[in-house]
Amino acid sequence: MSTASVAVVVLNWNGLSDTVRCLESLEAVVYPTYEIILVDNGSTDDSVAFLSSRYPQITIIKNENNLGFAGGNNVGIRYALKKRSDYVLILNNDTVVEPGLITALVDVAERDPRIGMSGPKILYYDDPTKIWSAGGKINLYIGQFANAENGHLRTSCQGVKTVDYVSGCALLIKTKVIEEVGLLDNDYFLYLEEADWSFRAREQGYVSVVDCESAILHKAGASTTKDSIYYYFARNSLLFMKKNGSWYHFITFIPSFIVHYGAKLVWNLVMGNRVRCKFIVAGIFDYMQGNYGRCPD
Repeated sequence: MSTASVAVVVLNWNGLSDTVRCLESLEAVVYPTYEIILVDNGSTDDSVAFLSSRYPQITIIKNENNLGFAGGNNVGIRYALKKRSDYVLILNNDTVVEPGLITALVDVAERDPRIGMSGPKILYYDDPTKIWSAGGKINLYIGQFANAENGHLRTSCQGVKTVDYVSGCALLIKTKVIEEVGLLDNDYFLYLEEADWSFRAREQGYVSVVDCESAILHKAGASTTKDSIYYYFARNSLLFMKKNGSWYHFITFIPSFIVHYGAKLVWNLVMGNRVRCKFIVAGIFDYMQGNYGRCPD
C-alpha cells in the first residue's frame, strides 16, 4: 500500500445530511495517511456547528460566502498545499465511497508519472447498477460535454481508461500537477471547471484516467437546481471554448451553439419554462460582458 499523503477536500453548502453520510463513508476508508478537509461554503443551516461537534478530528474551514465549486474547493486545496500533501482528492459531499477508494486511485496514479488526475467509476446512488460517469468526453467542434458510459450497466466499464477529463465529483490530483497548472479557475463558479483543469494539465504533458475497478455512489444533481444548470452551461461552455478552443473549432462551434441553445429557448418557451429561458439568455449575456460568479436569482 502506498504511503503517499492524501488530503480529501469535501465542500458543503447547506447539505448537512448528505455531508454526514459522505463523512461516515470516509471514516471507513482504509488508507494509512489521509486527512479530511471540510470546506463550508457559506452555509446558512448551522452545518458548521453540528459538524464541528460531531467531527472534532476533521479540519473545518468556513467561508463567509458561497464561492462556488471552484472557489470553495480552492480554499481546501490551498490548505492541502500548505500541509505539503502528495495528493488532493476533491470529493462531492453527495457521494458515498468504498473503503478502498483512496488506495485504488493512488495506486493507479503512481503507475505512470504522466498520470496527473485519476477518478473512479461513478454510479447512481438510487440505482448502483448503472453508471453516472466513467470520465468526461469533450467535442471541441460542437462544444459538447458528456459523461462517458452514462446510463450503461456498471459492468460495461472495466480496467483503466484514458479520458478527456475526470469528473470533479471524485477527482484525485497530484499536488505537483497543481503547482504546475494552478488552481481551479474561479470564473467557472460551477460546472466545467474540472474539464478546464484537465485541459491545462494536458498542455503540461499529463493525462487523466478513470479506474473502472473502483466505484462510488453519487446523488446526481443534489447540489444545485435543475434550472440553474441552463445558466452555467450556456455561460461556461463559451468560457471553456474561449480558453481552450482553437480557431478552427469555432467554425463549427459557433453555429452549433446557436442552433443548440436556440432550440432550447424555443422548446422551453413552448413548454412554458420561462425561467429556463431567462437563465440561458442571462448566461450568454454574462459571458459577453465578462460577468462571472453565481447564477443570478
